[in-house]
Amino acid sequence: MNFSELLEKKTIQRDILKESYNLPKRSKILVGVCFNDIKSTKKILDGLAVLPANFIIFNTEIEKHEAKNIVFEADYKSIDMNGLDGILCSCDDIVLERVMELGVVPLVNEGNYLGKILTEFHPGRAEGNAYLYEKGSYWSAYYALIRYLENHKFPYDNRNLVKNVSWL
Repeated sequence: MNFSELLEKKTIQRDILKESYNLPKRSKILVGVCFNDIKSTKKILDGLAVLPANFIIFNTEIEKHEAKNIVFEADYKSIDMNGLDGILCSCDDIVLERVMELGVVPLVNEGNYLGKILTEFHPGRAEGNAYLYEKGSYWSAYYALIRYLENHKFPYDNRNLVKNVSWL
């Protein structure tokens, strides 16, 4: 599958996921959130409600949230990850290589198991393949998400990022 086919498949699958979860169609981006630490997930949850994106939170221990752009799913294995644009995770139980093959941008902690391969994306140089945050800091994770959402507004830069991610 070439890169154009990958992007086309992602768009179709993203729309299917948004429709199945009844997420707003106006936001073009869909991000998965998967932290093993329930405390980090709860702290970052209210901040997600105000962002111009849709989120699937992979957790069963949190009660439902009233935001229209947030839904909950028990496990990330139950959905087609190809529909996600990015995944904000603690990188403890997700095999990043498989997710990245699908063009899903990792927003992960600096101390992850792919630490020597993943580098911070710099749009001006079109280098890098992830957005990194300080391990254990939900503020740093939120900031990585904000940087990613800002980059996503620029189609050329986002295309370069997804290309770098999928070539790993």
